Amino acid sequence: MNNLDGNLLAKTISRAGMILIESGAETYRVEDTMRRIAIAYGIDEDKVDAYATPTLLMISVWYEGVLYNNIKRVRLRDNNLAKIDEINNLSRQLSLQCLDLQSFNNVLDTIDHNSGYSNTLLIIGATICTFGFALFYQGSIYDALASGLIGALIAMINLRFVNFIPSAFLKNVVLGALLTVIAVVMTTVSSLLDLDTIIISSIMLLVPGIMITNAIRDSVSGDLVSGLSRATQAIFVAIAIALGSGLVFFVLRGIV
Repeated sequence: MNNLDGNLLAKTISRAGMILIESGAETYRVEDTMRRIAIAYGIDEDKVDAYATPTLLMISVWYEGVLYNNIKRVRLRDNNLAKIDEINNLSRQLSLQCLDLQSFNNVLDTIDHNSGYSNTLLIIGATICTFGFALFYQGSIYDALASGLIGALIAMINLRFVNFIPSAFLKNVVLGALLTVIAVVMTTVSSLLDLDTIIISSIMLLVPGIMITNAIRDSVSGDLVSGLSRATQAIFVAIAIALGSGLVFFVLRGIV
């Protein structure tokens, strides 16, 4: 592509990578997508280098004898498979029909501002998830219904009331404590419910499954820095959930 702005290209590629890494994409997927975009704009494969970790993103391209690069610090992290799928499709469409950089940035704007799944769908998903886990752990239908209700409540609280907490660790402590309190109240009111089954089923909603999976995949593929980073983050999430739930039992034991 003639009259290509190298600086804008580097910034555009890194922005696409940022959307991916912030949405929970694997390291190899982020780096591969960034390279695909550069190649689609006429950069030789051996003249583009992409490097990604859960906290840092870098891209460098040689264009007409000049080295252009861009570095981004990753601060936001979420799980949004819809955004990952859209960026993947976009990078592959570029090889068939290349957009000018401004149009490409406009498409990235649309994807980045897309919140993904609606709150209603997320709440329904949380309900089905916790309901199913209760049955998986051989709980009764009453346990499953109670777990599904807790899943819906935790999802609503997470979406509407917990976002003001700046620390992800503290956020998981709060959510772990809340679901335990609700489970204890439910089992106190009804003798038909099993406390252990309900708590375990509800906690599965907070377990960082995608993060653990990506940590293993990154480590196996040789991205050890990313693998260790994701694994450490997953461990801290698990500690936070356990701490929140354990604090409730500690307080209740002191009261009783």
